[in-house]
Amino acid sequence: MVRTLLVLACAVLAACGAAERRAPAPCMADTACHADRICHEGRCRFLEDVERERAEGEATRAAGGVADAASRDAAAHDASADAGTDTARARGPHAVMFMGDAQHTGQSAVVGPAATPSAAWVFRTKARIFASPAVGADGTVYVGSHDQSFVAVAPDGTLKWRYSAGGKFYSSAAVAVDGTIYVGADDKRVVALTPGGGVLWTRDLGDRIDASPVLDADGTIYVAANGVHALTSDGAERWHAPSAGHLRSTPAIHPKGFLAVGTPDGQVLAVRTDNGGVLWRANVGANVDGGVAVSPRGDILVGTDAGDLVALAPDGAERWRAALGSNLRGTPAVAADGTIIVGAYDGNVHAIGTDGTPKWVVATSGRVRSSARIDKNGNIYIGSQDDFVYSISPRGEVRWRFNIGRDVDSTPSFGADGTLYIGADDGGLYALR
Repeated sequence: MVRTLLVLACAVLAACGAAERRAPAPCMADTACHADRICHEGRCRFLEDVERERAEGEATRAAGGVADAASRDAAAHDASADAGTDTARARGPHAVMFMGDAQHTGQSAVVGPAATPSAAWVFRTKARIFASPAVGADGTVYVGSHDQSFVAVAPDGTLKWRYSAGGKFYSSAAVAVDGTIYVGADDKRVVALTPGGGVLWTRDLGDRIDASPVLDADGTIYVAANGVHALTSDGAERWHAPSAGHLRSTPAIHPKGFLAVGTPDGQVLAVRTDNGGVLWRANVGANVDGGVAVSPRGDILVGTDAGDLVALAPDGAERWRAALGSNLRGTPAVAADGTIIVGAYDGNVHAIGTDGTPKWVVATSGRVRSSARIDKNGNIYIGSQDDFVYSISPRGEVRWRFNIGRDVDSTPSFGADGTLYIGADDGGLYALR
């Protein structure tokens, strides 16, 4: 009903643009808002965001124009939605996370570089960047490095702020609807940061964090470490589902209300999102180091250290298995037509059909640890340890290669304008366009 009224209001006033903006949590007083958020016009907002919008409004009025804040917000959202920033699709729209959405399809609604790009800029950290960059709604790029720093970089490549942790960052960040940034590090801590770099809270999970946080539509943050932890937006633990060993696999949210995550002892676990109960365990035969993906038809996709790409039904039954011959450490990506893209340690990038049948193989000259991203036209972008970033057409033709000069294990992300952001072992965060 609320959504209907909002859409009708937008149509009548012609001020909200073509797409609905997911609003922050409603409130009546500041006490209803977490951390340093305030109650502004009936919604919980970060004070810095409110102040920035007020300053923008004053500047606009000084220039002779009056801009309505709601219209600006909706127009900005329309621009990013039409341009296709990396946002969660099926659950938690407008949240940004590893592989683009909570199902880890890897799809994006932007078109990436068509021809061999150049580096518009390179931001240097002091050590390897393994994590995937996260691109916020305002174009800020967030990424952690093995130098134990987590940085926010402006769209022009300049540093906005830096957060120092007590361990390396393998985890890619997730950015919530309200702009809160969640990321884990090898110091065993999950940290929640404001868009301005302020620390909202940290939580020690008791084990190093190599997997990336996943955000649910209700604001729950799921993080894998010594099992799967479910945290509220203010850092309280809702539940913990223990595991037999350390989890590197990033969980995916299945539309049927459970998380799927891989384990080092060769299992995939289905964990209920409401209470952390284990629904089922499926034996896939070997360590699952990479993240889990969920296909549009609900299949659960994992790669193993035995070189098998395995598809499981929502009840855990094995649908099919494709023997690809070498370690699969990346997260499988799923194209719009259901084709699955995954790289292997023998240097090959594989395209597999929805029934497990091979479609094509592209050979690189180094191990492929990176996961693939897929643009609006179905083109694939992936890194390799042969020092190159590759763009591959949906038919398996190499469109271009960009030489970074060092191993590329990071998974790329897209900006609203199609810029490709990726990290490398030389400590560089690259903006390719």
